[in-house]
Amino acid sequence: MNRAHSAARAGDLDQAARLLDELDTGGHLDASRVSFAKTGSGSGGDSRAERATVVAALNLRAKVHAQRGELTEADACWTRVEALAPGDPDAAAGRRTLAKIATGRRHARPVVNTGRVAVVAAALAATVAGVALVGGAVRLISDGEDDGGRASGSVTEADTGSERLRAESQRADELKERLAALESDNKADADRRDSTLDEAAERLAMPGVEIRRHADDIQLVFSTGVFPYDSVISREGATALTEIGRRLADLGSGPGSESEAGPAAGVETTVVGHSVAVPGGAPSGGSVVALERARVAAQYLAQDSDLRLTDFRLVSADQRRGPFPATEANAPRNRTVTLLITPKEPSAAR
Repeated sequence: MNRAHSAARAGDLDQAARLLDELDTGGHLDASRVSFAKTGSGSGGDSRAERATVVAALNLRAKVHAQRGELTEADACWTRVEALAPGDPDAAAGRRTLAKIATGRRHARPVVNTGRVAVVAAALAATVAGVALVGGAVRLISDGEDDGGRASGSVTEADTGSERLRAESQRADELKERLAALESDNKADADRRDSTLDEAAERLAMPGVEIRRHADDIQLVFSTGVFPYDSVISREGATALTEIGRRLADLGSGPGSESEAGPAAGVETTVVGHSVAVPGGAPSGGSVVALERARVAAQYLAQDSDLRLTDFRLVSADQRRGPFPATEANAPRNRTVTLLITPKEPSAAR
């Protein structure tokens, strides 16, 4: 018994099952001794020890079945425990979990990892406590053993539970297929987003513009401030924004592109206005000047392209969130705008 327990604790469930089978077929405890252990007749100490041994073995077998995903077999073992030792906490906890799974109130948890989907009985593993074992050999009782009517009633209940568990197993298989399909769709969406961002980064790369690539977007940062003061744009800034607008309009329309036709069909552009905190002014929370800079930048993005002002989202950044560290030396570079390019969701792209 101790070897089976050790194998289960080490995660070798197959070895634990084999050891329990050897104990079962070894005939070390026959049916009459099991019944004797349950009723408590004879010497009290021996009967309690034998009953504890049988209960521990059945609980261990049920736990091994549960961890292997054999929910029907686990339920049958716990049914036997309840017939032998009514009120056993391990059996009660295990069967409550099985009943919740069978009625749809609890699911075997889906685990998605690196492209593979598996349904495991994690709920059982979390619920069933460790089984304290008493040394000695044990023969597991069978469904046909008579125990004053209680065993036969438990067998009927186990059969009913087995039907529910089979239905739940089928539902779990269907869930597994849906999760696999969902994972495949998610991977396709991730590949599409990566492809869109790669194309945008390549098309929008130009002198004086830094492309900052993130997981879900790219950020265009100008090397020098676009606005020398207030919302007055520099000549270099106006030229750069006009060129970027033309390139944005061409996104998704290049040779071999799978994106939908139309200006910047596959991306959304957010124009972020930046400003520098000044003495006496608000130190955070955005500013009217920053928002006006975003509006002016959008006009230049749209003027020589097929893009419209409504194609852009205009926002003001917090004064503390400039593209460069908030130092006095960086103040001229932070009087600017940045562009945030994100892929459209498939439904939005339609």
